[in-house]
Amino acid sequence: MTPKTVEPKRTHRPVDDRIADLEAKIAAIKARETAKQAKKTPEGQALVLAVRALDKAGRVAVEAGNKDVAASTESARAALAPAIVGLGIRIAEKPRRGGRRRKGEAA
Repeated sequence: MTPKTVEPKRTHRPVDDRIADLEAKIAAIKARETAKQAKKTPEGQALVLAVRALDKAGRVAVEAGNKDVAASTESARAALAPAIVGLGIRIAEKPRRGGRRRKGEAA
């Protein structure tokens, strides 16, 4: 008969740590909801549209090789950052990549 391997005893996190984690999750959910509500306001919608337009202009300028225009769009986007943060809106630093592909699109 071979001796059984001793499994390590599981240690549970203290209640205070679990409560702190749950409170952090609640705070994140509340922040997402306030950002969602801020995006619905007229000034929030205008800011989001402006940032998206600047992102698109920057991408086009980079593809065309015009570094001056790309740099100016980045500085304009940075100028809008305090207003966006003030409203509580979160916008990704880089545009999303990937997503669903169309039927005829190559891999």
